Amino acid sequence: MRKLIILTLCLVLFIPTVIYAQKQQTTTQSGKLYGDKFIYDMKSKLLKVEGNVRVELKDGPKIWGNKLDFDQDKQIMVVPGAVRVEMERLKITGTDMEAALNNNKIVIKKDVKILSLDEKGNVSATITCSKLDYNTNTKEAKVEQVTVEQEGTKASANSGIFLIDKEEFRLTGNVIISREDITLKSSEAVLNTKTQVLEATGSVEAEFQVK
Repeated sequence: MRKLIILTLCLVLFIPTVIYAQKQQTTTQSGKLYGDKFIYDMKSKLLKVEGNVRVELKDGPKIWGNKLDFDQDKQIMVVPGAVRVEMERLKITGTDMEAALNNNKIVIKKDVKILSLDEKGNVSATITCSKLDYNTNTKEAKVEQVTVEQEGTKASANSGIFLIDKEEFRLTGNVIISREDITLKSSEAVLNTKTQVLEATGSVEAEFQVK
């Protein structure tokens, strides 16, 4: 059996110089990479990892894929093809990921599915979208062509922002929200999956059925 190659990297993130009491501040983040095969160009500092790729960032997400390209100087990780990302209260799958570590940014470009978990680890909402732009620092997820499903409620929109900590979706453009015997259409809406409170604004239209 091929031995699992483990490489521990110190990922140095150079934040633009901040002058405060004439001191320069630098933040360092550590992480580990796992895979079956590593190819490292020491001159260009480009690392290629193939087979059973796993990334573990300290105080950050865990990432799985089949291949990974890592530019140490630019602090950019690219995972082509299928990718899986897990972090506190989120499980994400999709296709083609790029992570800019120095900007706390993860972008998944296609076929995104997000499972939002409640405090007990149960799925509270399922989100599908064409693209995800997630900030690991602010815990805000920008999504495109999004659909949200949660306990009998289904919402769709052209775009939206998911505030992870608040379990709140801010939907924009051609918003359609359906629940039981009522359907709401509006230009904007805010849906809180924790409190199950919905607020729709902007030329709201409601369709309902009388039993």
